[in-house]
Amino acid sequence: MSLLPQLLAFAFTLTCLMVLSRWINRQVQIIGLRVTGSSNAAIMAYYLLMFPGIVLHEVSHFLMALLLGLRVGKFALGPRKRRNAIELGSVTINSGGSVRDSLVGLAPFIGGTTVLLLISFLVFDVAALGQAWTAAGWQGILAAMQDFWQVPDFWMWAYVIFVVSNAMTPSPADRQPWLTAGIYIGLALGITYLLGGLPLLAQALREQVSGALQIMTLGFAFTIAVNLMVAAVLWIAEVFIIGMQRPKS
Repeated sequence: MSLLPQLLAFAFTLTCLMVLSRWINRQVQIIGLRVTGSSNAAIMAYYLLMFPGIVLHEVSHFLMALLLGLRVGKFALGPRKRRNAIELGSVTINSGGSVRDSLVGLAPFIGGTTVLLLISFLVFDVAALGQAWTAAGWQGILAAMQDFWQVPDFWMWAYVIFVVSNAMTPSPADRQPWLTAGIYIGLALGITYLLGGLPLLAQALREQVSGALQIMTLGFAFTIAVNLMVAAVLWIAEVFIIGMQRPKS
């Protein structure tokens, strides 16, 4: 059994999630600037909106550094201007070489993915989507998604998915030893190649890897669906704000 389809689906959903997250981050800041008319106020509004995700981002760096035996210094939260960029949080960590530094930079991906998968499967039972797709295709998916609105505290969990998914991408500082996302996808690619190319490996293990890729793909796809709803709201909000602010002739 080839793992290539599962790998391609996983890579596609991850790429879509990263592109969508960057657009949403930019859109939230643009709307904040249009509403407040102040860059400082817009940055603070963005910081407060994304605060839980920012905390998870920095805590992930912190825990990964401890796990790798690196010395951790100052832990800071709060928006600060750094030359031509805005820093929403930071953790001072001694360098441990390109590999360990890249793993520290990768930590928010890992932490964010873990949280998204836990919410997707334990709270929203996204596994039912896969079963519905197998049984009835898109019609089954649409029928299964109707139950999601009945999940207790739906909007709170949707908010958590939103902030976590849009805060787990690497910051410019995380990308400095630029192995980050390459390691994330490269490991999956390498494992897939080995498991699919070495006939001595057990079929059961290949099935486990295939299942893991399917689980992560489902979790990311559900996250994309939530972010698409948010993106639609942001786009409508910007159109409305632009219309309100346009000088009347």
